[in-house]
Amino acid sequence: MFHRTLRNAALATSIALGLALGALPAAAQTPATPADSPAAVPAPGNPRDPATMPERSATAEILEGSVKKVDTGAGTLEMSDSAPGAANRTLAIVAETLIAVDGRPGTLADLQEGTKVKAAYVPRDGKDVVILIEVVPAQ
Repeated sequence: MFHRTLRNAALATSIALGLALGALPAAAQTPATPADSPAAVPAPGNPRDPATMPERSATAEILEGSVKKVDTGAGTLEMSDSAPGAANRTLAIVAETLIAVDGRPGTLADLQEGTKVKAAYVPRDGKDVVILIEVVPAQ
């Protein structure tokens, strides 16, 4: 009887130890805080400093039209508004502005005069700062 109890205790201890040790690798990979998470570390060339990034909020405006002029020196994009009777708009391009062409990253060089685009922008410091420009595929 004593040996059976001892064997059961040893078996229970082995199972508990196995479960505890099996959970250690998973616990070691879990970030202690959200700040330790890999998602909290910005990718190279993609800073997350809120002071330098355009605001991303529900107040973003969408403008659809065609490129009239790109001024890389001034960091601006002039585009027409597809709404009837609307005037051209000048938008500020910043380092954090994302440009998408056919679902992949693009550059200002992809934005030639006449290119159809959609731009999401927010007002900041008296300018309309572009968050995202997406080239609209030709139909």
